[in-house]
Amino acid sequence: MFTGDYWEGVTIPWWQVLLTVLGVLAVIAAAIAIATFVQKKRGVSFERSTKDITYGAICIAASFALSYIKFFSLPYGGSITAASVLPMLIYCYYFGFRKSLVVSAVYMILQFIQGPYIVSPWSALLDYVVPYMALSFVGLFKFNRKKLDKVNAAGKNPLLCHGGFFMGTGVYFVIRLFSHVLAGVLFWAQGIDFFGWHGDLVGAAAWGYSTTYNFLFLGPDTAIAIVAAILLLSSKAFNTFMASSSNTLKNADAAHKDNQGA
Repeated sequence: MFTGDYWEGVTIPWWQVLLTVLGVLAVIAAAIAIATFVQKKRGVSFERSTKDITYGAICIAASFALSYIKFFSLPYGGSITAASVLPMLIYCYYFGFRKSLVVSAVYMILQFIQGPYIVSPWSALLDYVVPYMALSFVGLFKFNRKKLDKVNAAGKNPLLCHGGFFMGTGVYFVIRLFSHVLAGVLFWAQGIDFFGWHGDLVGAAAWGYSTTYNFLFLGPDTAIAIVAAILLLSSKAFNTFMASSSNTLKNADAAHKDNQGA
């Protein structure tokens, strides 16, 4: 797999790639420490259990495997896949932001080595780090068990309590699209031969090309994931399973009760 041809798309020295990865991991570690501190100040205590790790590993593996099932690929990178980001989105939504940072970092590294195209540390940040770490922002709109209980008690479709999932997915989409577009303008607008764009593009032409190009794969790819998510989140069986699997609300409520008792 990691032959000389495999690294053809990487045109910077190996030590720059290594420093980029280490720097990103350091930032992620700092973000996790800050998130942990903020949660403790709020009286919320989360513990990483074997279940969390197991579910994270399963979702990473599922998303990575689905990323190889491509319905369509563009000539300069970017593919429409079989809802490859859905398992990651589901994990981030149910397990929250702090745990999502770790899982998203692992998935980002896997994407980083899946046929990389890197011309500078900044292109690595914009094409890999920011887009895939954006998945963790879905965790800011995490699942709330109380909303599900209210919807179930009213006999309504459980999809109605999952507005946070779609808001988080929207945030992920916007951040990832902008990051790819910016990378396209800065690093990938030379020698273009794509539809009506030819040659070295600058200014509005570069922005128009990069926006169109990246939306052509990211729009449908995200839409497929959303449609699949609607089917899953409408299922009472899936909702029951995930509600019993994620321990976000349980831990938060337990911490709140402990604080009241103290």
